[in-house]
Amino acid sequence: MNTPLSPQERIRRVALLCTHTFRNFAFYRAGWKGFHLQAKTQFLMTANSGFIDVGYLEWCKLFADQRGNHHWNKVIRDHQQFESELLNFLRISPEEFSTYIQAVRKYRDRFIAHLDDERVMHPPKTKIARNSAAFLYDFLRAHPEASQSLQDANLTARQYYERLYRHAFFAYKSGLQRN
Repeated sequence: MNTPLSPQERIRRVALLCTHTFRNFAFYRAGWKGFHLQAKTQFLMTANSGFIDVGYLEWCKLFADQRGNHHWNKVIRDHQQFESELLNFLRISPEEFSTYIQAVRKYRDRFIAHLDDERVMHPPKTKIARNSAAFLYDFLRAHPEASQSLQDANLTARQYYERLYRHAFFAYKSGLQRN
């Protein structure tokens, strides 16, 4: 039988999911120049599409699956304050965020978890997912109750994302030069 996670362990896992989310989106975005995928090898194209899929799977654990163990509401006490600050940060309404969550769930359920009968995949734009995960991560780092579990989290979400983006950008560039 599994021992329940302590509040500190749960906070740490939520923060890790945040970093997994924006790491995968950084790796995904680094492969694109405008609307054109820079990767030309089968490996890089497959890796790039995997990054967006994993990014959304991780993001759903944080924001779309309210009853899940790692949803933000399991580690944040003041739900109203967090939601208000999150939506203000994202510059969207509660209805727009709800619509976005539904779009991500649809993408996850119909194309990642299953391959339904729809012929064309339209993944949602990653900006809201990336920014909401970054906001949650920085929110946890800033609040004394949660930050005790994240003492080794030295970088802000933006710093971490940018570092990972640069890493992936050069990896794609290196792969492109070998074609």
